[in-house]
Amino acid sequence: MRTPAVWLREGGLKSFGWSHKSTVRGSTAIASLQLYIAMLTQQQEVWRDDQLQLVCEETYNRLSEITGLSRALVAEGVEGLVLTERIQVEKEGRNNRYIFPDFQPGGNWCKLPARTLYNTRSRHIEAFQLFHKRTKCELDALKLFLFYAANRDNYSFHSMCSFETINKKTGVPEKRIPAANAFLVSTGLLMNIGKEQTQEGGRKKESNKYFLRGNREFFVGSKVAPDKVPATA
Repeated sequence: MRTPAVWLREGGLKSFGWSHKSTVRGSTAIASLQLYIAMLTQQQEVWRDDQLQLVCEETYNRLSEITGLSRALVAEGVEGLVLTERIQVEKEGRNNRYIFPDFQPGGNWCKLPARTLYNTRSRHIEAFQLFHKRTKCELDALKLFLFYAANRDNYSFHSMCSFETINKKTGVPEKRIPAANAFLVSTGLLMNIGKEQTQEGGRKKESNKYFLRGNREFFVGSKVAPDKVPATA
């Protein structure tokens, strides 16, 4: 699914944190990012007023089913996304329409795996059922998942970035990145991590490679020729 990428690459994820200084905090921040992912996997591209927009029209009940969040947390999470200007909400009767205002169809978007995130009946995102919505590690993991998606280039199955860059762009402290990565792997949101390589003398040759769940789907129907298919993806 096409996903607005500029805010993910340029530090927007720092708005979601655990301290009182964060715009959206704690379990609400976790709910917001889970809902953002859920809405993107259910979005449609719609022409409105001669403009192509990303629109999601799922109900609170459906968003609750997809994410495993209570209706109260769905409401708080939606509020967090509105507060950070990640979505706009339009009312239509008793239902909401969610619009992604920073979507640019001509570029500055990335791909997010959609179908492979769901269970076989496509009713919920499997990995989210393993979240308790109460820990920094879970919030860190969601931020890293979105950043890895935004950081992947069009020719690769993987994203490649250093701990320093991850910290700078997401606000996740370097010492917490390994635990967040491990959580992503344990929930299946990350399929594999290719460890960084070093040259003689201990100098880093390249950063870790991060393979998102469903990375093969990035090239289905694409005219772009990807790099070598990873054996573990």
